Order: sequence, then C-alpha cells, then structure tokens
Amino acid sequence: MPTTPHPTRGVTDCTRCNAPIRWATWGDGPQRGQRVPLNALPSPAGGLAAHTNGPGALVVRQLDADRPEPELLEWKALLHWTSCTGLSTPQPSAPAQRSRPARRRPTVQPPLFGQQPGRGAR
Repeated sequence: MPTTPHPTRGVTDCTRCNAPIRWATWGDGPQRGQRVPLNALPSPAGGLAAHTNGPGALVVRQLDADRPEPELLEWKALLHWTSCTGLSTPQPSAPAQRSRPARRRPTVQPPLFGQQPGRGAR
C-alpha cells in the first residue's frame, strides 16, 4: 500500500523550469549516496520508489524485477529530468572577456657565480 509524501515539506522549485521538485539520494546500487531531483508529486508511471528514512531524508530506489512495486511507506516517483521543460532551452552564458590577459613582468635573473650584482657579463 503506497503512501503519499507531505504536500509541502522538502519541496523546492527547479531553477530551470520552476516546477516543484524534491531532492532525494539513491539508497542502493552503484549510484548510492548521489542526489537526484524528483517530481514533487507521486506518479503512477514512475519507475522509482521513494520513502523517508529515520532522520527524515528522502531516499529513492529503482523498481526492478525483485521488488517491482513500492513497499509499505513508499510511493512511486519520477525523475525530474524526464519532465523538465527548462532543459531544452539554452541557459545564458557569461559574456566573453574582451580585455587582453595581463602582461607578464620581465624576470630578473640572479647574477652568475663571480659576477657583480646589477652588472651583466662583459
């Protein structure tokens, strides 16, 4: 029996499309511990199962053949990358610098052995 997440707790806005998202961490697999954005609302088409662990962090796992359905206290979630409308629009880039790079100061070579300081070899 899947549950539903709190409607506003842990919800932020996507910086590209302003859609409500939740940040979660992978709970198992090779990506364990990496943060991923999820759509804030549960999705019946989602291929992930999300739940809140003891300290209150959102943890997500991939639905697979061993565990194809969400378990108790889990809900189906969808990665936000699959539905983000802001990914296709190019982000404004920083303007190119027009100034030239700073000129390097000439280096002063220390005198060779036996030469007077401040005078070149003659």
